[in-house]
Amino acid sequence: MTLAERRIVNEFQTGQFPALKTRVEEAVGFPVPVEVQWDTLAVPGESRLYAECWPSVYFEPLIAGLAVVCRDDMGRDAVRGAVKKIVIQNAKGCVYGDCWATLAGGVLTLDHEPLTNSSAVEERKNGLVAVLESNL
Repeated sequence: MTLAERRIVNEFQTGQFPALKTRVEEAVGFPVPVEVQWDTLAVPGESRLYAECWPSVYFEPLIAGLAVVCRDDMGRDAVRGAVKKIVIQNAKGCVYGDCWATLAGGVLTLDHEPLTNSSAVEERKNGLVAVLESNL
């Protein structure tokens, strides 16, 4: 990652990320660690798209999906008992909402290409809800 790209990642980490993390915790109803593998989200030469794409690829569907599952005490309690950490990464090259979320060993992992299908927020939300509801 170049210096210019690292600066843009840092701007996202210090600018947008804190508010997005707060929204995640509001949706789930308790503090939950959110670990982002920033280096896997960085696409060489595409840093101009990070501020626009990362929220819609990762955070908006996460917040919306958690809001659906945690809409009542039953859902919040189930998620609190099962999710100890959320990991956001791009390791397996997933580009669709039905393969981006997994829950194993207390870790909810969201793994998706960072700039692909960014407008498919609803698809990723639905994929997350399906994974959570079938594993809780």
